[in-house]
Amino acid sequence: MTKLPEGANRLDLVRQGLGDANTKKRGRLIVSLDKLREDPRNERKTFRKIEELAASIKAAGLIEPITVTPGEDNTYLIITGHRRFRAAKMAGLVEAEVLIREPDDELIRRQKSIISNVQREDIGPVEMAEALRGLMEEDPRIKSQNDLATLIGKDKAWVSGMLRILDLPENLRKEVGSTQLPVSYDTMIRIARTDDALQQKELVQSLVHGATQKEVRQRIDELKGKGSGPLPQPKPKRVFHTAFKCTVVVQAMTTRLTSDQVIAALKESLDQANSAA
Repeated sequence: MTKLPEGANRLDLVRQGLGDANTKKRGRLIVSLDKLREDPRNERKTFRKIEELAASIKAAGLIEPITVTPGEDNTYLIITGHRRFRAAKMAGLVEAEVLIREPDDELIRRQKSIISNVQREDIGPVEMAEALRGLMEEDPRIKSQNDLATLIGKDKAWVSGMLRILDLPENLRKEVGSTQLPVSYDTMIRIARTDDALQQKELVQSLVHGATQKEVRQRIDELKGKGSGPLPQPKPKRVFHTAFKCTVVVQAMTTRLTSDQVIAALKESLDQANSAA
């Protein structure tokens, strides 16, 4: 047990993150962000809209604590909240509230993280597919896709479809992984099950350039002979996330949307809002 500095109380020790981090095994704690370490095995590789989250944290603080487990050298290993951690640092925070949990076996920890992200679709489909494959390869208890499906609470067809995403050409997987637009698992499974490489390219590029999930699914049906005609050109849009948990969307009625048009649309909307107030 670390000796308290003269004149300090136990709360001072807790808030400043002094002493041995492992003295507290469970519960909530305020710690320095310097004492948090990201899990190198975390399945999330792309951190979307982190600037918007940082702005929200700067305005309203970190609402949900970061979940951690005691690590080495007086540090804590992040279990969930990697994106919140990065955004908090970007927002200029020096400390944050964490929720401490007992250490788990690494495989158990990864299983819990994957299950949590599956339920929320909180990471991209390519990252999730890679995480699922890694879990199958590393956990000796998982001998089949059916075992994996049972573990994460999904059916075998879903697991099979997710793993099929990894059969897409590498350049298409990178396009999907780097887009800032949300991409549903179901849509990517449908694209992966389209056997023609040119059709896969058309569908992915339409998706990352703003086509809706519904439009892409309709195009897939057309390619399978259930309809006809090309995929309509997506109408570009800009999305702005405010600190008040409000989203402002500017979407063009045509296939072109310049920065000047976005600014003009926002100004006109503000005038209308002031008139209606």
